Amino acid sequence: MATLIILLILTSLVALLWVFIVYLILIRRVKSLALSLTYNRWTAITMGLNMLVCLPELWSLPLARLPRLGQQLWLLVITTDSLATTGLIMMGLTVVLLRVWPHPRATDYLVVLGAGLSKGQVPPVLAARLNSAGRFWKAHPETVVIVSGGDVHGNQVTQARAMADYLQRLGVMATKILLEPQARNTWQNLVNSRQLIAQHWNGEGEPQATVVTSSFHIPRAMLYTHRLGLNWHFLSAPTPWPYLPLTLVRDYLGIIRDHRCFAVTVLLAILMLGESLLLK
Repeated sequence: MATLIILLILTSLVALLWVFIVYLILIRRVKSLALSLTYNRWTAITMGLNMLVCLPELWSLPLARLPRLGQQLWLLVITTDSLATTGLIMMGLTVVLLRVWPHPRATDYLVVLGAGLSKGQVPPVLAARLNSAGRFWKAHPETVVIVSGGDVHGNQVTQARAMADYLQRLGVMATKILLEPQARNTWQNLVNSRQLIAQHWNGEGEPQATVVTSSFHIPRAMLYTHRLGLNWHFLSAPTPWPYLPLTLVRDYLGIIRDHRCFAVTVLLAILMLGESLLLK
């Protein structure tokens, strides 16, 4: 009986932790950088509690002391949480590897993907993308820089406009900047930028394009470029560590959402296998 009670407590705790994370992600507009940092700290604490407390305790429960229904509940919780957490860890390792991935030496277009503004100003995560783009442009001033992003949260200024102003302060020539001020998400960033390149390009052959975005955002953006049939390269921008936890989890859950049929299929297959092992 005591083991079942512990299982129910751990199940409730795991559910609350993931619901809390989803709640933080769904807060689309953060009013201040200080509040954003607070949300990121809570995300790190929540994920740490899940990895260091909940999962080890779940794995250590003596299944023989649980009733049949309790064993099935344990299987559901441990499988779902372990898969989700393992995937998140793998994405985190991917982000680390992307920081040392070779960058393209030259390109015709740099496509800088937008991110939410803070009171109409460029926040640290977006600034890191623009700083990377600015350094690349200074080494290759013939490159055209496309800044992509609309007015998502009613800032009275588009992300593209704020990004262009920031790049000009870095020394990028205004004549080398193209604005794409309509996109409201990553998919539209890529689709609209592709159309803008097609309208602007007057050279020979296919233009070469490189996407500049945060390291945590590259896996998702890569999947989108693959679906669009775009053979574009990527330039990874560092994410300030205090802002990494929530942004990493947000993009990770976004990938799961975009591939939910595959994710559910894998989960069901593992549950069926686990159920057959429990029956033995």
